[in-house]
Amino acid sequence: MNLRHTFLVTLMLGLPKRSFGEDKSNNVCPTFEDYYTIKNNSRCWYDFSAEFDCPTVIRLNGYPVIEYRVPTSDGFILTMFRIPPKKSTAPKYPVYLQHGLSSTSDYFVSIKRNSLAFVLADAGFDVWLGNYRGTRYSQTHQNLTVFDPEYWDHSMDDIITYDYPALFSTILSNTNSNGKIVYIGHSLGTTLGLMYTAEYPDIAKNNLQMMIFMSPAYTLTNMKAPYKLIAPFGPAIMNIAQELKLLRILSQEAITSGVFRVVCLESPPLMQLCMQLNNLFWGPNTQFTADLIPTYFNHIPGGTSLKILNHAADLVLGNFRKYNYIEDNYKYYGRLTPPVYDIKKMQVPVYIYYSTQDWATTELDALNLWQQLPKAAQLGIRRIDLPAFNHLDFVYSRNAKNIVYDELVQVINKFIKSYICIISKFKTKETEF
Repeated sequence: MNLRHTFLVTLMLGLPKRSFGEDKSNNVCPTFEDYYTIKNNSRCWYDFSAEFDCPTVIRLNGYPVIEYRVPTSDGFILTMFRIPPKKSTAPKYPVYLQHGLSSTSDYFVSIKRNSLAFVLADAGFDVWLGNYRGTRYSQTHQNLTVFDPEYWDHSMDDIITYDYPALFSTILSNTNSNGKIVYIGHSLGTTLGLMYTAEYPDIAKNNLQMMIFMSPAYTLTNMKAPYKLIAPFGPAIMNIAQELKLLRILSQEAITSGVFRVVCLESPPLMQLCMQLNNLFWGPNTQFTADLIPTYFNHIPGGTSLKILNHAADLVLGNFRKYNYIEDNYKYYGRLTPPVYDIKKMQVPVYIYYSTQDWATTELDALNLWQQLPKAAQLGIRRIDLPAFNHLDFVYSRNAKNIVYDELVQVINKFIKSYICIISKFKTKETEF
């Protein structure tokens, strides 16, 4: 492939030369009380996920990793991490994982070998971890820097128009040419998948074999989280931020994450308060435990443009459409309101996982999405009704493997097997003809 289109930095690494773990100081504890005596507490331990970035965490878990630097046609340079299959006999279909709002690929590798990326890798899949523009791993641009206001002038429309074609082209160019991509998204990762397949149904059908949505975010009018109260003020907040030159401060990961880490990891009471406030947005009934907090705030927030946050707020208002420029809509779209993303045009099968304890993407909203999908796209839907399993538990619960991931792997394998059978029959008939 032409290096002008995709720059590759290959890191085929196993375990590092120096030993990690026993020679490191404790950095996580099982309870908030234990954090008071973390240095000498035998109940506490060292977790490298609470300290290192995504590729390092992958290596420390014993997996190879390849880093891809992918330029988009509008100048952004995105970073994608790949965990190639260990066995040459592994399934040839690549699996792409898309993170949610203000996060990164970090959270697909955060809970050691029970992480979704590693469960898929152990099942033999070729795993690709995407990071859309403006997030921690995708902050480079050919002409702009994060200090330029123009850098942060992008919405979800730009991700599906520029980022996805570049990322998917890179995956397909580096994998079996006969294999389409299995797309797995969480939260906003599902929103982007829906927008892409609705806007480019024919292209998506050629690139994607199937889609799996965890905590699907379509229209979110039944949201229980406090974000619902803020959403109507999104345009006003955008105007104030632009006038006060705050777009970068409110968007860049290096600034926002620094504040969160200083405050939320300062003391056990602040750690507990931060998680209680955090769970108001995701759901108070959770499997998220105290030992995960340092890992969580090492990875979250991962950065995103304030414009994307405002675009996401429009979902809460019941709109699934392109970015709303309000008075300038006619300038951009030639009409007074933004065009709608019509998911009835989708041609890619979708399997949905949702939780009854999720306050961000509720059961009612998940069912509404299922009902709005065209029949051909309704592959399956799974309701998770547990006393404690919220929005974040899909990626941070240590029990997510047993609750979701193991079945998810079976869903993919079953679909691929059926797909191969259909293709084989088609080729047989074609040969006979």
